[in-house]
Amino acid sequence: MVKRAAERPLPGVRASLIIVPLLCLWGAVESYDLEATNRQKSDPQSTRALFTRFEPVRAVVPENAQLGYLTDIQPPAGGTAVFLIAQNVLAPRLLEKGAAHDWVLGNFSRNQDFVALSRQHGLHLHQDFGDGLVLFRKER
Repeated sequence: MVKRAAERPLPGVRASLIIVPLLCLWGAVESYDLEATNRQKSDPQSTRALFTRFEPVRAVVPENAQLGYLTDIQPPAGGTAVFLIAQNVLAPRLLEKGAAHDWVLGNFSRNQDFVALSRQHGLHLHQDFGDGLVLFRKER
């Protein structure tokens, strides 16, 4: 008996039944490798380190306080991410950019003359936590 053309597998069907699953497997392995590589790379500000960094401020500032926020960390270097993490760590305290509150958190990438900086904003240096993290208060 002669097979009709419709009953014969099309050329390449058998090959595609082998190649497609192999490509899917290869894609899954590549995706896993990429994810593992991304997990090993820590973000430049190290989220865990930032939680530890802002924790001493919680002990000093009352829970119902509203804080201003001054920084020299610009958005390309993670400034927005650092600000959002600080908001999270300091909750329920309200953290807003600027120096318009009685309490102002200063988060700087390097140490500097914080007394002079506080005077520029009508503040005084309340506490220096080291490594560029300072707490200012409004002058009264």
